[in-house]
Amino acid sequence: MKETDKALWTQLFEDKPISSTALEHFQTQLMAQIMAYPMDFGDDKRIAERRKWGIGLAISLMVTGLAFGVFFWFERNTVFQGLNMLLVMLSGLTFVSDLQQIGTRIGEYLLLLSKLETGLSLLWGVVSWPILGVLSVLVIFRNANQIHDEKPSI
Repeated sequence: MKETDKALWTQLFEDKPISSTALEHFQTQLMAQIMAYPMDFGDDKRIAERRKWGIGLAISLMVTGLAFGVFFWFERNTVFQGLNMLLVMLSGLTFVSDLQQIGTRIGEYLLLLSKLETGLSLLWGVVSWPILGVLSVLVIFRNANQIHDEKPSI
């Protein structure tokens, strides 16, 4: 290492005092930025609290949904008997028969939709592979023709 390089390196890492005018200028600029954009620590606290309550709400909704799902899965006979008993108790009212008709119609539509969904899935299973093959052939031959039809750039 040359002497000049060594002198430059030592000069680079020497501690030199900073002039007071530069330090005051830096301090005033820093204080001006702090005053222009003050930090609101209360806002960070509120955001953290909202996150905590939001996570608690999400977890409680998931646990409640899972609990109801398990209850309805294992105790569905009891639930259905209770709903039937409630329907029989309310059957004397005039609007309950309308609700029964709406419920049976919804059940029929759901049965029809489930059959339609099964049919469409079977149809898609039969048709999807030939469509995919035709589209693949189109893409391959179209790209090949574009490559051959291009004019040289030279």
